[in-house]
Amino acid sequence: MRDNSPSLFDLLGSGQAHGRFEPARLTQARVRSSLTKTELAAEVGVSPAAIGQYEAGVNSPRADVLERLARVLDVRPGFFGVGRPLARIDTVNAHFRSLRSARVSDRQKALATATLVWELTFALERFVKLPETNLPKVGADSSPADAAALLRRHWSLPDGPIKHLVATAESHGVVVAVRPLAEIEAVDAFSVVIVDRPIIITSPRRTENVFKHRFSIAHEIGHLLLHVDSGEHSAAIEKEADEFAAAFLTPAASMETALPNRLDLAALHRIGRTWGVSPTSLVRRMVERGRTTESSARRAYQRLSTVYDDKADPTNAYPGEVPTLLRKAAELAGDHGAPVSVLAEALKISAWQVRDLLGEVDLRPVLRLVGSE
Repeated sequence: MRDNSPSLFDLLGSGQAHGRFEPARLTQARVRSSLTKTELAAEVGVSPAAIGQYEAGVNSPRADVLERLARVLDVRPGFFGVGRPLARIDTVNAHFRSLRSARVSDRQKALATATLVWELTFALERFVKLPETNLPKVGADSSPADAAALLRRHWSLPDGPIKHLVATAESHGVVVAVRPLAEIEAVDAFSVVIVDRPIIITSPRRTENVFKHRFSIAHEIGHLLLHVDSGEHSAAIEKEADEFAAAFLTPAASMETALPNRLDLAALHRIGRTWGVSPTSLVRRMVERGRTTESSARRAYQRLSTVYDDKADPTNAYPGEVPTLLRKAAELAGDHGAPVSVLAEALKISAWQVRDLLGEVDLRPVLRLVGSE
């Protein structure tokens, strides 16, 4: 398998040859803002060719152009400077949840978000010791079920339900972040490793239902274990991650005694709430255990689609499934002389953007202007 992970040279930036301007920073900010080179050029008042030359490192923007770039892209002018850790989006491998619908530009935008989350993590680690990454090495010939069993042993998890999956992952050094649909709508959820720090990013669409959210997190952990060195994107890879998630959340041995002997949707609802999985996934497990047929399962899926409310169990009702690692780290950093303003200065973005990356809810009242008749 190809190893496309970024080198330390890539991550720390090599922009000294072009003065104080780091070309990859412009690409990162532009892509994250969903602007093409032509669109950005029009906003800034330069030619598309000029933007291309800036990003290629052929030329550097004048000071007045740099100011306009910063204003349009909502960063500080210093954001484009060299000398800060940088994860170039063209060197980072990721596994995305929505392969069929995600365009290259959608994936790049998601990666631009992930690289900024990593930079925030890196900045926090100057002040706070985060949990070290604690993922086991999985053999190349390991099945998804083998990898799931290995991780349960490695994390010393009990045989039963994993009650706080996100909190558990964060305690083992996995950074989890929920980002707005505007940033990652087309990819739904994805995972990446940057300088040995695994990062999982998911969308509000996944967190509307805690069971979908948990399955997505487990799915991405499966990618981190099984496909970390692979740049491949395929239905087969996604199927393996799904198999890992099912085996990790509902181990086959436990399901032998937990599942009913016949298809009983009311019983599956009760079991699902205990194990933190949807009844739909348990129907699939019953097929796999030979306790129901594919045709019966299809009828069950149709029935569930009419009676099962996807939004009945929102993630925020389950505190252990809401990411808190970065926010708690920022609070601790603030207590030791590094408030959000210090983090904002380190990242060269605004304080409100840092709070947004930390997952803090904006409690400011919204001003609405109503026109007169």
